[in-house]
Amino acid sequence: MASAVEKLKVASLPTLGIRTAQPELKTYFKTFKTDHLGQIFLTDILNVQDFNKVSVEIIQWPHTAVQMSVQCMMGKLSGSTLGQVLGQFPLGTTAQIHAFDVIGPEFSVVLTGGTPNTDVPIQAWVFLH
Repeated sequence: MASAVEKLKVASLPTLGIRTAQPELKTYFKTFKTDHLGQIFLTDILNVQDFNKVSVEIIQWPHTAVQMSVQCMMGKLSGSTLGQVLGQFPLGTTAQIHAFDVIGPEFSVVLTGGTPNTDVPIQAWVFLH
């Protein structure tokens, strides 16, 4: 059994920057419509500051003839913004998981380059961990 001094030592240990939020899985399985610029804002702006990693998998399924790019952004994305695109890849029908270290407080996924006002069936998930 640990003494009171040992318990105090453990309780006062620094967290070393380790975040402790419970993992969250967000799913996006539906048909989206591109806006007048041919974009789809897949996710809302997600608060990721309590997580260490963000993983994304997205496919266009069932297949339709669209050519779009997926942009994964992180930084300060709401209000006055300052962020960057961490990853950009073509939207396709072959699944691949893309993982990013959390280096900013907010994260978002946007699809670009589509035909305006077009239905695009998407299957995607974002895992915050």
